[in-house]
Amino acid sequence: MFRMAILAMVITLLALTVEISSLKDKSNIAMGAKVWQSSWYGNAGPQRAIDGNRASNWAQKSCACTKKDMKPWWRLDLQKTYKINTVTITNRRDCCPNRINGAELRIGDSLDDNGNANPRCTVIVSIPAGATKTFQCNGMEGRYVNIVIPGRREYLTLCEVEVHGEETSVDTNGDACN
Repeated sequence: MFRMAILAMVITLLALTVEISSLKDKSNIAMGAKVWQSSWYGNAGPQRAIDGNRASNWAQKSCACTKKDMKPWWRLDLQKTYKINTVTITNRRDCCPNRINGAELRIGDSLDDNGNANPRCTVIVSIPAGATKTFQCNGMEGRYVNIVIPGRREYLTLCEVEVHGEETSVDTNGDACN
C-alpha cells in the first residue's frame, strides 16, 4: 500500500513537471524564431541559444558563440512586432563568465547596424557563471531582440535566451479609436 502511494505521488509529480515544462515552452516566444549572429565560433551557431536547453557548459553543445569580433552581436527575429516584457539569459558556466559584462539588450523594428541601433532595454552589468538572469523590458515593442557587446573585441557566448511578451495588436480596419 505504501509503495502504491509513493508510485502515485511520483507519477503525479512527473505529470506536473511535464505540464509546467510545456507551459514554459509555449510562453517563450524565442523558440522557433530566426536567429543570426556576427560570426560563428566553430559550429556554435546562433540557434543554440534558443534550443530550450539552459545547459551552460561548452561541452554540452548548447551555447551560441561568436568569434572574437569587434562589437559582437546576436539577433533574434520574432517575425512580428511584440511587446517584450522580459528577456532571460543563461551565461556560460565553465569559462569566461565576465565576457557578457557590458553587453546591451536592444529591442526594436530596425535593422540599422544589424539591429544594434534599436532602443536599449538594459546594460548587462554581469551574470554569474552558469546563472540565469531575467531582465525587465516593460513592454518595449519590437520585432528584433539584439544582444551586443559595444566598443570592444570580444567573444559573445549565450547559453540560452528566452523572450516573453505579447504580440502587438494591429489595427487592420483603419479605425484609430481603441
